[in-house]
Amino acid sequence: MAKGLEIIAAADLKNGIGKDGDLLAHLSPDLKRLRMMTTGNIIVMGRKTYLSFPKRPLPDRENIVLTSRPEDFPQIRCFSSTDELLSYTDKAEKTVYVLGGGEVYRCLLPYCTKIHLTRILHEFEGADTFFPDIDVMPEWEKTLEGEVITTEKYPFRYDEYKRV
Repeated sequence: MAKGLEIIAAADLKNGIGKDGDLLAHLSPDLKRLRMMTTGNIIVMGRKTYLSFPKRPLPDRENIVLTSRPEDFPQIRCFSSTDELLSYTDKAEKTVYVLGGGEVYRCLLPYCTKIHLTRILHEFEGADTFFPDIDVMPEWEKTLEGEVITTEKYPFRYDEYKRV
């Protein structure tokens, strides 16, 4: 794998990323940043994440769904195994971003080289989907802890990690 995959995620202080099939918070600057980073590139996600988008597929980027039921998504590229996905993305000339959800993050984390984590500085009640606790994993090093942004309902910052 030449470049490796990159993760984009938003997690609260307890690593919660979702509840009832939706994000814990919709942060406008974060969604704009996601669009800016991924436009013209490849995004990989699981079935539930894909179905959570109000408009799908996301425009101006290649959408890929990792699912055990690719027949449910005839309009876009799907893979039913990690090996098939990696065989395809290894040849990609573009950056490949993993957008979630929880199962897909856990499954693809070993193949990722960078994590772009929006840390929401709040603890949400009832989160039912979680991001791996990378702060306790020795193979990940925080390379950037961004400035706190307070323009939204919940303060947040952009952190970055790299595989060591």
